[in-house]
Amino acid sequence: MEQKAYIIGDETVKKYLTVDDVIQCVEDTWRWYGEGKVVMPNKITTDMEPMGVHGWFNSMPAYIGPMDVAGIKVVGGYDGNRALGLPYIKANILVTDSKTGVLKALMNGDYINDLRTGAQPAVMAKLLASKTDIVTVIGTGLQGYTSLLCMSRVLTMKEVRLCDISEEAMDRFIARFPDAPFRFVKCKSNEEGCRGADVVITVTNANANLVEEPWLKKGSLVMTMGSFRETSFDVVRKADKIAVDQVGQSLHRGNVKELAEMGEITAESFDIIVPDVLAGKATGRTDPDHRIYAQIIGTGMLDVACAGLVLKRIEESGADAFRYDMTK
Repeated sequence: MEQKAYIIGDETVKKYLTVDDVIQCVEDTWRWYGEGKVVMPNKITTDMEPMGVHGWFNSMPAYIGPMDVAGIKVVGGYDGNRALGLPYIKANILVTDSKTGVLKALMNGDYINDLRTGAQPAVMAKLLASKTDIVTVIGTGLQGYTSLLCMSRVLTMKEVRLCDISEEAMDRFIARFPDAPFRFVKCKSNEEGCRGADVVITVTNANANLVEEPWLKKGSLVMTMGSFRETSFDVVRKADKIAVDQVGQSLHRGNVKELAEMGEITAESFDIIVPDVLAGKATGRTDPDHRIYAQIIGTGMLDVACAGLVLKRIEESGADAFRYDMTK
């Protein structure tokens, strides 16, 4: 049996994968997961800090049944990367033959990681937001950009409020949307950004109370995407509904981790499991006045599915892509 693997760089990934592709892939894969058609163990984190290496990486395997795609994303954060001109977060994806384990592709996962991260709040807001006229983005880095890019494809927004400790970062962010059909507002404080907003999304590396419960109006949707705490505990405690993308990992990472450790949040606390809603097994928003808090933890099945789509399109195109004989 031939054992040749594609070696696929980021520019090739971009050629075969559009923003709309990724949004659809996220929605489809979440739905398949809710239907029981995806195998995905919880991610494993390898923290190298105790050994003097300033970095960590997650191992995120999955098998996507409807696509017959097996693989694993390895993604981590490396403190020394910025000094080398590299992004803090680096990702790689392996795709294997599900029947034999033979390597089919080694793929740079940076573009996929960035876009699928941004596609998640777009799909979730489409599903759970009562209104989307005013959207507040806290954190105007790369993931904030991809989040708004994807949300702009599926949501109707009139005003986008930006909150960041750097005004220059907000200006650079706005410049990336020269033809935006909505107006931008640079906020002097997070409170200013949150009061009256229909949707609030936090996309930061912070471990702080970036959003306070009294700032949120009836019917608002708050989505957090960071690895640590980004809201006060009361944003979660006083929410009418709590939504997550995946139960197991949501208890051990992100915004609700501390509440889970204190015993205030358990698996039964999650009212809305997004994949189950997409699969038609559960309801999402049931009241336009409910305040919904949603934690997006991020799952490897999304990256594996996107990588599988890229590989399928390369194979179908007949392109002369580089392949390496893994028996050599």
